[in-house]
Amino acid sequence: MGKRLLLVGLIVLGFAIYVQARPFHDRVPIKQDLAGFPLQLEEWRAADYALSDSVLEQLRVTNYLMRDYRRDADAVNVYIGYYETQREGAQIHSPRHCLPGSGWVPAGSSKRTIEVEGERPIHVMQAVYQKDTAREVFVYWYQMKDATITNEYLLKAQMVLNSLKYRRNDAAFIRLSAPVRNNVEDAVATIEAFMDDFVPLLSAYLPE
Repeated sequence: MGKRLLLVGLIVLGFAIYVQARPFHDRVPIKQDLAGFPLQLEEWRAADYALSDSVLEQLRVTNYLMRDYRRDADAVNVYIGYYETQREGAQIHSPRHCLPGSGWVPAGSSKRTIEVEGERPIHVMQAVYQKDTAREVFVYWYQMKDATITNEYLLKAQMVLNSLKYRRNDAAFIRLSAPVRNNVEDAVATIEAFMDDFVPLLSAYLPE
């Protein structure tokens, strides 16, 4: 852990020096407004939710989507937050901090890769959180250009790399969650089934 923190510290320090010496971030507009994302995906039908002004003030997100998709008894909550450029005060917030801050207690997590037909493998973090008697499975990842990222350390490193190579540090945070009704495995299977219909549409909205 000490070596990892030292490495991140050096990366961030070098990044800060470079930023001071040369402003280089280009804003990368989203391809399409996420509000236009289909309300129906095969058998899934959705209802929109609006984030409060106070939450949006904290997130400083450029564009976002917050929805519940339902298919019979299955339900998946979707959040996409897109940042056309990341800067001080307007960066992706980690669920490791946001979820506990809203009362959710972590009950286990793991990194994994999910395959969706016709798409690049998606590296995700899969976590179970509990709030009172309710349990929820969260599957989330950070997406920057053509990379899917699972943790904040790699996100910072990718920000530096993209800034140096492409003059951009735009990113999206994608989070899917499903309630645990019977067992965790069933909730995971629900999210994976939803991803088969959901993931192929992302490229029409998020820049690459």
